[in-house]
Amino acid sequence: MQAISRQHHSNESDGTTVRIAATPDQTWALDADYLYKRLEVLKPLGSHYVNRIWMLDLISDILLVSGVLSTFFVVWWACIPLVGFGCLQRVANRRMAGELAGKAAQESTDAFLYLYNSGALWLERPTSPASDRARRLQSR
Repeated sequence: MQAISRQHHSNESDGTTVRIAATPDQTWALDADYLYKRLEVLKPLGSHYVNRIWMLDLISDILLVSGVLSTFFVVWWACIPLVGFGCLQRVANRRMAGELAGKAAQESTDAFLYLYNSGALWLERPTSPASDRARRLQSR
């Protein structure tokens, strides 16, 4: 299985969705925005995941504050790259929350079931009967 991060565009939510490809025809999806907003869901998977995201959020906040302060003390245009990097870091943190949960789900069945039961993980594309050998043998 491999985790693939993509932007998810649907009518329900315009958030970041991380997809986990289990087989060529089966794809599981993780809602990274849900995990980022509720870091307590990630805590049972590993407290180091939550600590990593908090640390990167702190770095993002420092970049944003230093961008605003550099406008007053350095030059006016210095805020543009610093605020830009801070915003990009925040978006990357959201994606990282989903990728870390996807990695945990791939490594542990308990983590997979926990994420599925919490509503953060769902089956996006089910396996087609033609590609699954066990079902192909049963269907004949």
